[in-house]
Amino acid sequence: MLVSLSLALCSAFLTPTALARETAPQVTFAPSTQKPLEIPSNLFALSHPIGQQRLLQSDYRQPYWLLATYFETQRNQAYCSVASSVIVLNALGLPRPANALYPDFPFFTQQDFFTPADKRIADPDVVAKEGMTMDQLSAMLGNYPVNQQKIFGDTLNEQSFRELLKKNLKEDDRFVLLNFNRRMTGEIGGGHWSPLAAYHEPSDSVLLMDVARYKYPPVWVPLKDLLLGAQDPDSVSNKPRGVLIISKKP
Repeated sequence: MLVSLSLALCSAFLTPTALARETAPQVTFAPSTQKPLEIPSNLFALSHPIGQQRLLQSDYRQPYWLLATYFETQRNQAYCSVASSVIVLNALGLPRPANALYPDFPFFTQQDFFTPADKRIADPDVVAKEGMTMDQLSAMLGNYPVNQQKIFGDTLNEQSFRELLKKNLKEDDRFVLLNFNRRMTGEIGGGHWSPLAAYHEPSDSVLLMDVARYKYPPVWVPLKDLLLGAQDPDSVSNKPRGVLIISKKP
């Protein structure tokens, strides 16, 4: 009885903060034993002084500012096409839909990207495991009020790819989505989608805004390596990867 009474009196004189400290469960942070991926030596991170200088010197960097404003990380390891598309849809200034994530604020989100879709084109459950091909993502974007130009990698050479980027990365009303194989750039991984944000002519390199930010930051990649990645066939369609250029319908 005396013990119970003493405990009750102690609790009665504890402040709310102290009481919370007494009762709150202990949360411990367990750091991963895996090391962050290293950026391959042929690439330069945007945050590197050389990377920063390339962006400032570039004459073809207009998409960067809007991409940076609306940039987000893919919500699972196969949603690179979804994240890339959502960033661009928001950046284009299209009328935004209601969404489940921010019910009071219209916005394009990865969670609701498939809302207007036919599952025969792309099933969200399958995409969450396998990603999307050029044809699938192009068909998905057909549900939105955008114009698109689909260019397969095997129709490009270094010169035509360079001219394509210079033409489109000088404008702020269109965006370039690249489907490529990471292995051709020296990175770890396979097929991937991300937006291209700038082209630096003196170094002949392209700024890749990687939506898998848990793996790699924005990096400058030699144009020839990106082209090889875009020419590589994907394992689902056996067609080459490539480029989608997305713009707002008039």
